[in-house]
Amino acid sequence: MALPIPGSDGIPKNAIVHGACGSWWTGAERSHCGGCCRTFSSLTAFDQHRKGGRCNNPATIALAARQKPHGTLWGWPAPIGGYTGPRTRNDIEEAAA
Repeated sequence: MALPIPGSDGIPKNAIVHGACGSWWTGAERSHCGGCCRTFSSLTAFDQHRKGGRCNNPATIALAARQKPHGTLWGWPAPIGGYTGPRTRNDIEEAAA
């Protein structure tokens, strides 16, 4: 299997390539699992998927999938109202009043 080469074929120069599966991603905060070859937005999201010492399906453990140019990135869901809007249901109710 030919691995993707950063800086060619539309892959950014700063991409990190996993040698076993050929997946690539960008960002120093990302975590990639060598067991299931899924990519996570943070170490805490990666740790959540490894509960019990095995890979757990991210969709079944409250992680959200986001489509990126490199494939699916699993991470924590956005807060209610997004990152710039109200944070809780109470905030939403107060803003609507």
